[in-house]
Amino acid sequence: MAELLAAHHIHKSFSGVQVLRDVEFTLLAGEVHALLGENGAGKSTLLKTLFGMHRPDSGTLTVNGKNVVLNSPKDAEAQGIAMIHQELALIPELTVAQNVLLGNEGSEVLNYARMNARVKPFLEQVGLQVAPGLPVRRLTIAQQQMVEIARALARQARIIIMDEPTSSLTTHEIEQLYRVVRQLTATGVGIIYVSHHFDEIEALADRVTVLRDGQHIGTVHQRDVTQEQLVQMMVGRDLVAQTGPPERQAGPVRLAVRQLSRSGAFQDISLNVHAGEVVTIAGLIGAGRTEVLRAIYGADDVNSGEIELDGQVVARPSPDLMMRRGTGFIPEDRRMQGIVPDARVSVNMMLTSWAKGSATVQERDMRAQVEPQMLQLGIRPNNPDQIIRRLSGGNQQKVILARWLAAGCGLLLIDEPTRGIDVASKADIYALIDGLAAQGVAILMASSELPEVLRLSDRILVMREGRLVGELSRAQASEERILALATGAITHAKDPVLSE
Repeated sequence: MAELLAAHHIHKSFSGVQVLRDVEFTLLAGEVHALLGENGAGKSTLLKTLFGMHRPDSGTLTVNGKNVVLNSPKDAEAQGIAMIHQELALIPELTVAQNVLLGNEGSEVLNYARMNARVKPFLEQVGLQVAPGLPVRRLTIAQQQMVEIARALARQARIIIMDEPTSSLTTHEIEQLYRVVRQLTATGVGIIYVSHHFDEIEALADRVTVLRDGQHIGTVHQRDVTQEQLVQMMVGRDLVAQTGPPERQAGPVRLAVRQLSRSGAFQDISLNVHAGEVVTIAGLIGAGRTEVLRAIYGADDVNSGEIELDGQVVARPSPDLMMRRGTGFIPEDRRMQGIVPDARVSVNMMLTSWAKGSATVQERDMRAQVEPQMLQLGIRPNNPDQIIRRLSGGNQQKVILARWLAAGCGLLLIDEPTRGIDVASKADIYALIDGLAAQGVAILMASSELPEVLRLSDRILVMREGRLVGELSRAQASEERILALATGAITHAKDPVLSE
């Protein structure tokens, strides 16, 4: 196969910190080339270099065998390179056709009928059956992702970069994405694919390149390596395998929810969480898991129901009140809701303690409090003055966990604890959650990753269409049983298939 793109001896530094060191990467026509590495390994920097968002300090880039200099994404697009970001870059108020042709309208800029006709073949190619004149805001996330791919095709891209493309998709939508990827590679398009999910790598990738600490560790054929070997390349060590949670001794009921309802979101939710226990709400996207956690924390109002903390009714829950009553909340969207992006790590770690009424401290005293905790949790780099948005997702999540550790919460609500986090950081966060439960913290979490649900949970509550439809003990739980409840293949955890 012909070589579409090559990066040789790429070096890149920011503020004196070396992020990429002598990195090599090639992409062949018609292949899916997966890029793996821990958060902070340099994947995003390499992708942005290949898309013209960063200029390398040294090294060469070639496209179709010719040396190129990419000063901007526009330069990259002129070379036939397109990038589909994890956070989609569409304009919600514009139509599908306008988004597909944005910056590429030509003479049809104001002729909407001709724009729609021009876009239709690209929508058909990606299997998107929506009207070109429909506003993008009315599409699902999966449909918006297909619009992004259609835009790449409209620009005649032969190199497409996909960064965590399935992070917000259902199982059915992921299968549709797989079909589109295979159709594209069959026409000679080369795809650079970034994912933390090994099942996606096995399903799609021809070759895999692994980065660690900004360096090229190796490029291998996917069929020639095991998951364990890829993990070892990524982290430089073997991870301790653990299929289920450690044995835990549950204490008294810390959280009791009775008949909680919110119109249009969920109905009649009742559950208990004991001290020292991890309970997970599982279910398909849209089942109402996030909405239940937000309502318990007081971030959203409810129509009816009751919440008790340590046996006392919380009459009008609000985030401020719940925080003062010892409840922490880690939202799904770290970037928008979990951190103050342009503040330092030390400030982000101390936010909850200050909000609970702790006196502010001098700069040197704050560093003295924060640095040991950063070292203990393995937050890299171990620099309290680092701006948090410059940390990887896994390290940002550790900072948020550290914030609630410092606040001494007794109940912790966690929504998607490891979304977009690499395998090694996942292991670290699992260990932190285990440690919190061992200290008697009651943990209620929501997760769409079934291996994660099975690894962490003492009990699993399954939601479907806004209702709790079953509860599985650790002994009962399996991926098949959770999915059967979540999809309605069975209607209750007491059905015969679940009581074998």
